[in-house]
Amino acid sequence: MRSRSGTSFTQLLRKDRLRFLSELAQGGDLFRVRLFDKTPVVVTGPAQIHECLVERNADTHKDPLMRHVTYPVLGEGLITSSGPLWRRQRRIMAPLFPPSAIAGYAADMIRCTEHSLRDWRDGATLDLLRETTHITMNIAGKILFGVDMFAESDELAAALREVLFWTGEKLNSTVPFVQLALRQLVARVAEKLPEKLPGSSPRLSGLAQRAVRRLEQPIFLPTERDRRVQAAVALLDRRVQRMVDERRSSGGQQGDLLGRLLAARDEDGGQLDDKQLRDEILTLFVAGHETTATSLAFTLSLLCRHPAIYRQARAQVDALGRLPTYDDLPRLDVLLRCFKEAMRLYPPIPILIRETERDLALGGYRVPRDSVLLISPYATQHRADLWKDPEVFDPDRFLPAAEAARPRHAFLAFSTGPRICLGMHLALMEGPLVLATLLQRHDFELPDTAPLVAEVREALRPRGGVPLRIRRRPLSATATATA
Repeated sequence: MRSRSGTSFTQLLRKDRLRFLSELAQGGDLFRVRLFDKTPVVVTGPAQIHECLVERNADTHKDPLMRHVTYPVLGEGLITSSGPLWRRQRRIMAPLFPPSAIAGYAADMIRCTEHSLRDWRDGATLDLLRETTHITMNIAGKILFGVDMFAESDELAAALREVLFWTGEKLNSTVPFVQLALRQLVARVAEKLPEKLPGSSPRLSGLAQRAVRRLEQPIFLPTERDRRVQAAVALLDRRVQRMVDERRSSGGQQGDLLGRLLAARDEDGGQLDDKQLRDEILTLFVAGHETTATSLAFTLSLLCRHPAIYRQARAQVDALGRLPTYDDLPRLDVLLRCFKEAMRLYPPIPILIRETERDLALGGYRVPRDSVLLISPYATQHRADLWKDPEVFDPDRFLPAAEAARPRHAFLAFSTGPRICLGMHLALMEGPLVLATLLQRHDFELPDTAPLVAEVREALRPRGGVPLRIRRRPLSATATATA
């Protein structure tokens, strides 16, 4: 396996993460790079991705760094956990997303979108990332937990933004690396310690194990920044606890995901304890709105920059003559293709990191135990040999014939294998329905000629938001009656 040299990947990762990902797209299917004190294996080939995430998924585990920096908000939820805990959680969570239930969420998606448009002023310039965040947050609250979050969306969005931006800063800091290295050292020492030394009372191995668990979590410092983050996490915790308490006290057995989570049992009859319940609720809430909001904002900005495609999408919406429904999804295929193409250009999670638990063969090469694997949806989705003119916005890439002709894992926005995003089908329904509602009610235009620039923090998002000018459109008589 060759190594790429001549580029300081460590400096790029620190100073320009988007260029770092673009450089990975130029390296081929499988190669090594020098990164800090390690030489991780970069995996961008569809066949090798299949080996990593599907065939050999059991031989790898999630990156401890990402788990470490997201712990304050996600805890040990489904996204961050590994091993037996993840397998138990997956068995509990997977039945909560049956395809038969997806169609029933469409009406709530439309209603929440309509509600969010009430305060839009004709001719105003809005940050569409902020607006789509409110829309998807309200949708997540309604369909996941059966609660209205309209009055709280600003406060909750601000709290999440505080925590997620802090997470992005931590990923660019040396502190988590040092703390995790210390954790690894303590763990190795703990393995060799006796239960206790002769004549001593404390159980040394137990103390060491507690130290290991504590070092898995970020250490907050007495700074104003860290205090704001702790306050934001506390606000989210209070909202989750209030939601759970209200549902338990009502005795209602609603069919939403919260009701199913409270009633869920594993194969041994066990339920989620309060800590696991909190972690899964916040994981569902963050994953259920954040990435979709970003992709919606990117899609709208891209449509405004490509007038011919915009007109095609709007004509498809106008042909409905009313508010969209679940049954209209086949007639909104242009919007679905635009949404997927935006996720190709700007995948919300641009890189996945795994560590090998044992030696394994990958792409014909031996990869030793404890190796770091970098699987980058961004790099794979920007490879010129897989996508002609990969920087061009071209929704026709997702016509059925074009999709069938491509390697299966060339599009990786939802990951793949056992850890594929559980909400994929939900997102691919929500995207076109929200876009159709927005385009039916408003026209969007760029307020200036500023380019669309992405940045990578804890995820990939538009730098400076997505400012767009809105113009209200008159609804047809049929659509007005439906609304």
